[in-house]
Amino acid sequence: MPVFGASKKTADSLGYDKVQTILGEGTEIKGTIQATGVVRIDGTLEGTIIHDGDLIVGPKGRVIADIRSRGLAVAGEVRGNVQAEEKLELLPGARLYGDIRCGHLVVHDGAMFHGRSLMANDEQQGTAPGK
Repeated sequence: MPVFGASKKTADSLGYDKVQTILGEGTEIKGTIQATGVVRIDGTLEGTIIHDGDLIVGPKGRVIADIRSRGLAVAGEVRGNVQAEEKLELLPGARLYGDIRCGHLVVHDGAMFHGRSLMANDEQQGTAPGK
């Protein structure tokens, strides 16, 4: 039973709007992605992500990229620096290797983060850590 009545979060139970773009399991992309809306990655992406919406890295997703997005939820693996204007959520099983800058950070039990973090409000958002 969850502690204090909290439910276990998964990438599928997040309160995001309808997913508009999916990079499916078994798909590999190298390059830069620029997108809006809700994007979910269940495959492998290597490069750069510049995103005006919310990004979900599913449990089998693997991202080797610097990421800039409004919101980010990670259940899989991310290797790179992250700048999330609003919330960055590391779900159980998540692995994030890189420096982060975000407005709000949530790290669930079972998630792993290795890097530096900076909490910043809108006026302080500028460049990602390490840049």
